Amino acid sequence: MSDSTDLPPTSASTLYGEGTPSPQQRSGHAFSFIQTMVDAGILSREQVAQVQEVARRERLSLGRVLVREGLVLSRDLAALMALHLGIAMVDLRSQAIDPHALALLPEEIARRYMVLPIKSGEGRLMLAMADPMDLQLVQDLTVRTETAIEPVVATSEDILEHIDITYRLTQGPSEGSHGALEGHGAKVTAGLLKDLPPAQVIDLLLRQGLQDRASDIHVEPTEFRLRVRFRIDGILHDVMSLPMEMHPTLVSRLKIMAGMNIAERRRPQDGQFTVDVQNRRVDVRVGVSSTVEGEMVVLRLLDKRFTLIGLDQLGMSLEVWEKYRRLLRLPYGMVVVCGPTGAGKSTTLYSSILQINRIEQNVISLEDPVEYHIADCNQMQVHTEAGITFATQLRSIMRLDPDVILVGEIRDQETATIATQAALTGHLVLTSLHANDAVSALLRLRDLGVAPYLIASSVAGIVSQRMVRVVCSGCRTVTPRPVEEQTAYASEMGEVREQFIYGSGCNLCAHTGYRGRTGVFELMALSDNLRQLFLGDASRSQLWKEAVEEGMIPLRRDGMLKVKQGITTPYEMMRVLFALE
Repeated sequence: MSDSTDLPPTSASTLYGEGTPSPQQRSGHAFSFIQTMVDAGILSREQVAQVQEVARRERLSLGRVLVREGLVLSRDLAALMALHLGIAMVDLRSQAIDPHALALLPEEIARRYMVLPIKSGEGRLMLAMADPMDLQLVQDLTVRTETAIEPVVATSEDILEHIDITYRLTQGPSEGSHGALEGHGAKVTAGLLKDLPPAQVIDLLLRQGLQDRASDIHVEPTEFRLRVRFRIDGILHDVMSLPMEMHPTLVSRLKIMAGMNIAERRRPQDGQFTVDVQNRRVDVRVGVSSTVEGEMVVLRLLDKRFTLIGLDQLGMSLEVWEKYRRLLRLPYGMVVVCGPTGAGKSTTLYSSILQINRIEQNVISLEDPVEYHIADCNQMQVHTEAGITFATQLRSIMRLDPDVILVGEIRDQETATIATQAALTGHLVLTSLHANDAVSALLRLRDLGVAPYLIASSVAGIVSQRMVRVVCSGCRTVTPRPVEEQTAYASEMGEVREQFIYGSGCNLCAHTGYRGRTGVFELMALSDNLRQLFLGDASRSQLWKEAVEEGMIPLRRDGMLKVKQGITTPYEMMRVLFALE
């Protein structure tokens, strides 16, 4: 019951390979399958009648309607269908996808009919289908691909997810076989792209970047090629190589889109533009700087569909989460979030604002730049060229009757001093700072030139954090690991382990073993003892020892606790927080 157009009659031998039910048999299977579900008590006759009417009216398959109406789970439906028809049900996460099979069916068609080519050869095409009983669809695809269809069953959710994963940028915009990109690490010379106009190449790069969950796209000239890399889950992956002759036109087009001076090629430039990609509104921040091989460009992708997450989704342990929420309920004081670039500080600050009552309190943020908009929060942006800096704008904010002030980042003495004074005059100040850990952040404020008594009086708590990759849920397995990882774990946890949970690699994680990231945190709430030690010019080690004795869980231990829980791996902890020797 697809929306396929009518096609000439096709013989059963053409449609199906040997040993596969014919259309007549499959049509009978459709009726008997529904009857089987009725006999098993899964569906009532009234529900069947309603579903058949909806399917007829909306020209959808019965399976789609059953799942959409919540009458049966998609995975249960797929398993029942495979068992009833006597064909295989596949797990697409572990299934190798043949690029030549993908080339037989354009992405648009695969999405429309909810099918995924898996492998081809000898005039046959193995096709994952959510509803292999859809005869008109099978006939349409047989004529289109000129191959015998060998259907296997998969859930519609898995098929759609793996269409995103497997159809790659280098397949090109047209229907044809230009070769698929296999995994994030593959290096491809995209000959197809060199004949496209720069605007279309940029659109394809943005589309693939969003599809691959990239936060940044790097376009970097080298001696022989123009290298394109995506940053995914904090790690850069080579995506493709472009001819160097594309470099000048590509960079010039990006400069025009971002409102830059195309004639300037030596000085760094920054800009931004907004585009609609696959029905998604995306802000693109552009940075251009000159290298010895030419200008490199980095595009930061800010998807407007991104949903700000709550504190409980950041990865904080229950103990840290409860302590941090208490800090956010303080009527005044300063809460500092610290860590290196890319540690997730902005996400934590945004999540903190979501915890605050923005109806009863006046919440004002000062950011550079404003990345995501928060309802009921007055957000302001720094404009250095116009003389609007963190320090100057922070002074004006003090006259706007704020209750909570978010300062995107403390970079200099003036901003740090005004922020600490604001925390002393009845405001809750949330801010970020570049420092390695919680104790170092306290010392960093002093190094910026803020008087120690102001720091001790104003700072209520400091959170230090890092981002680590999460083990892929689709291919988790217990794996023996090298001695270095065992030693790193034992030194922190005091127990010996030789095996840890790792991802073995699947289509879901592009064979990296990781999918997504989570935070690793340490929280130091300033007690009277810590304040006295700080005012007494105590060393970093003394402050750290006192903080641990008072209950602070250090970053490394919090990370290794996540390793013990199977959330991340020793390698990730060593990469982020330990020296790899």
